[in-house]
Amino acid sequence: MLKDKRVIVTHGKGPFHNVKEALSKLDLKIIKNKSILIKPNIGRKAAAEKGINTHPQAVAGVIEVLKDNGAKKIAIGESPILGVKIHEAFKISGIEEISKKYNCDLIDLDYVQPIIKIIPNGRILESTKICAPVFDFDILLSLPVAKTHMHTGVTLGIKNMKGCLYKREKVRYHQLEYLDGKEYKEFTLDSAISDLATILIPDITVIDGFIGMEGLGPSGGDPIKSNFAVASLNPFAADIIGCIMMGIEPKNISHLRIISERLNLDIAPEKYDVFPNDYKNYSIKYQTSPKKISIEYPDVKLYDKESCSACLSTVMLFLKRFKTDMSQYLLDDKKLHLAIGKGILENEIREGTILVGNCTRHITNKGIFVPGCPPVCTQIYKKITGKEPVENEPENK
Repeated sequence: MLKDKRVIVTHGKGPFHNVKEALSKLDLKIIKNKSILIKPNIGRKAAAEKGINTHPQAVAGVIEVLKDNGAKKIAIGESPILGVKIHEAFKISGIEEISKKYNCDLIDLDYVQPIIKIIPNGRILESTKICAPVFDFDILLSLPVAKTHMHTGVTLGIKNMKGCLYKREKVRYHQLEYLDGKEYKEFTLDSAISDLATILIPDITVIDGFIGMEGLGPSGGDPIKSNFAVASLNPFAADIIGCIMMGIEPKNISHLRIISERLNLDIAPEKYDVFPNDYKNYSIKYQTSPKKISIEYPDVKLYDKESCSACLSTVMLFLKRFKTDMSQYLLDDKKLHLAIGKGILENEIREGTILVGNCTRHITNKGIFVPGCPPVCTQIYKKITGKEPVENEPENK
């Protein structure tokens, strides 16, 4: 449905009615007598209205419209971040209650072995592991919550497909490196998301913008009440207009720009038929992840030369989560030393420095190297301590 130009925006009516009205205004004859998998964003254990997970009432609104339009079977599925038990996340998020009310199955997408899909002409991936239950349904509906993302700019309907990856495959996307002679200016994560989009893309996208997340999303930011919904049979168009509703320029989102080039899709919002015409009047400016970070810890030394915002944000979230666990790993000056950026020179850092991200690979003999573009903060923790963290706090997905 990537040629469909129609996008519906609703605003001001709460998560249930925003979503229900937006979705019901689409031509939904494609769902009659079809089985439909709803893929929300429920990868973490968080209550409704935190801006972390899709609101349960948004899920309810989608289910009612699907039932009204003759769907044969409706299920809700998710593959959470490592360390999270999905049924606990379903319960805490309020999704379990919704599934019981509407008699919809809840599916742990990781419960069976994955299907390995080949990616022809991939930028960085040759194949990827996708949760097998995704392919048991006729239609895949992506139902993300609107969030900024410290690594990918935003996380909307297409990025939400990363939650269809099997278990640790989600982490692998942060550890990829370009091969010599096949390098691109964008982060490897953005290229990987574009590779995934060539083989797995939603049939329908509905964006829950009731309470989103701004700043250090997708888990460490602040909730923002924006009270909108976006729906389209064109998942790329939905993400473009979702960006506009968040006050973000779509062409500045690398994975969307790459996908537009690879699949020959319009990235300009004016190329789509958006209803109502004055939808931009209801947009809310989301604060994006900071481009510069002031480290506020007196016992932390950060070496930073020519770094990107992704590694900066990773370091900030790492310190926010794990700083209190680092006391035994300080150097003899009683400070934790970290380095980011491709401009760091070997003679500028102390032995034992934590080297974060692929750009520091040239000085790995000086400290503890954490690969990734960017790595997630639990990878940093594991490299330093040699053990897995207790996953009772939000992590980047």
